[in-house]
Amino acid sequence: MFKLKGIIIATGLLSSSIGFSGTMGPVCTPGNVTVPCPTMGWGVGIQALYLQSLYSNINLSAVNIGSASGTRIYKDLDNDFDWGFRLEGSFHFNTGNDLNVNWVRWHEDFENRLTPIPGTVLVPGAPEINTISLATRYYSNTDFDSVNAEFGQHVDFGEFKDIRFHAGAQYAQIKSRFRANQVISGAPPEFADLNGSDSLTDTLKFNGGGPRLGLDMMYNWGNGFAIYGKGAVAALVGETKYYNNSPFSDEDGNRSRPVRSSYTGLVPELDAKLGAAYTFPLAQGNLTLDVGYMVVNYFNPLHISDLDLNTAQETRLQSDFGLHGAYAGIKWIGAV
Repeated sequence: MFKLKGIIIATGLLSSSIGFSGTMGPVCTPGNVTVPCPTMGWGVGIQALYLQSLYSNINLSAVNIGSASGTRIYKDLDNDFDWGFRLEGSFHFNTGNDLNVNWVRWHEDFENRLTPIPGTVLVPGAPEINTISLATRYYSNTDFDSVNAEFGQHVDFGEFKDIRFHAGAQYAQIKSRFRANQVISGAPPEFADLNGSDSLTDTLKFNGGGPRLGLDMMYNWGNGFAIYGKGAVAALVGETKYYNNSPFSDEDGNRSRPVRSSYTGLVPELDAKLGAAYTFPLAQGNLTLDVGYMVVNYFNPLHISDLDLNTAQETRLQSDFGLHGAYAGIKWIGAV
């Protein structure tokens, strides 16, 4: 009898727990993964870019302005933000497919004047002389171009989310020039040979191409508003070059000559964007306005080379090249 009651109680508790577990909340139903209905159309767009260049090598981002107590002092060159643009054209077809070609063009001009504290000269039998002055003006200009050709597939993940997957190729070209003009004056007669001016220009270049993959993720708030995140990665193979106009010199301990260096290398690239968009539906298509922030980085596309003629040893220093900043643009997609 007691055994039968125990079985009944255990069965009742099990039934109760099963019934309770089924009342924890509604079952989550995943949204459907779909593609758009077949359509055909053309798209054009333009964006204004306001970007600043970034370099990982201190020789390209800072300059030695002197020393104090044996410690070198560097000043950040703090490159300016400059304007560029992005143009794109696209053809939309089938169930969410597109072919897209876009071109990014950016140019920078930068000038910085540095005037260190007048130097101190020790003359035998005389007190310290603080008359030497050094005025340095640094110039740099950079040209950046990239062209992407993409094949994309639009996929809807439920009612609010969609992703565009794309694959294609990129061609990129980077050219940076740095010039330092120095004027030394005020040296006493014993050091008169220090007075004068000189100019040294360094040119760094890269051009190459390769495959590129990426995705554009968007969340639609409704009423035409959306936020998005975009990312892509590329692997470029190309030639990196460096040359300068260093003067010939055969002075003992200070032998130098112009340097030219080039090699072929692999350059990975990453880019990312975060932004918001608003789309106006029109009778013949859609007009989209968007704003956002972007970051792009090329890993070691640039290098500096130096040759010590006393030891016949080459020193090669590499540098990343990057851009970051804001953008705003407009795009129209019309149905055929």
